[in-house]
Amino acid sequence: MVPHVSRYQPLIHAALHRAGEHLRRELRPTSAQEMSTSLKALRERGLRIDPRLLREIDEPGELYLLRLPTQDDFLRLIWQSVPSTHSLAPPGQPRTLRACASRLDRFAWDFSSLTEQESAWFRECVAIDRNFSYEAFGPLAIVEANAHELRETPEGTFYIFDGVHRSIVLAKRLLRGQTPYVPLDTLWLVPRRD
Repeated sequence: MVPHVSRYQPLIHAALHRAGEHLRRELRPTSAQEMSTSLKALRERGLRIDPRLLREIDEPGELYLLRLPTQDDFLRLIWQSVPSTHSLAPPGQPRTLRACASRLDRFAWDFSSLTEQESAWFRECVAIDRNFSYEAFGPLAIVEANAHELRETPEGTFYIFDGVHRSIVLAKRLLRGQTPYVPLDTLWLVPRRD
C-alpha cells in the first residue's frame, strides 16, 4: 500500500486509477538500498542490469514494487519508440506491448527475421527468446506515462524505463501461446525519470 506520507501521493493515485484500482493491493514501498542489493545479486547471477537503472534508484524520489497480477496488466505497459524499433512501434501508433508485439506477425513472429530485415537492435531479443526463462527475467523498471505517450496510447498504463528487450520478447511469447503468464514484479520509479 502507498505510504500515507508520500509527497507523490496525487501522482501515484492518478497512475493507479488509470492502470486499475486492483493494482493498489499489489503495491509495496521499497528502498534504494534494498533494490541496489537485489539488482546487484541478479547481476551476479548473470542477468544484465543496466547501469543507468542502478544510478536512477539513488536519485531523489520514491521506489515501489508493483506486481502485475494479470497478462493484461503486463500487455498494457507502454513500449519505447526509437528509430531502431519503429518497425514494431511506428510513430503515432499505439505502443502497448500488445500492439507492438502483434506487429511481429509481419516478420513471421521471429526476432531473427526482424534483425535481418530491419534493425540489429533486436539481436538481443533473439538470445532472450531462444533461452527464455522467468528466473532470468528480473524486474522491469517502469515510470508513469507522460502526456504524449498517453495521447498516442490511451489504453496504456506505465512506460517501460528499463527492460525493453525482455518485455517485448515476453509479450510475443504470451501472444503466441509459447509461455504462460506468471505475475511479474516491476520497480516503479516515482517521479518519472527520463
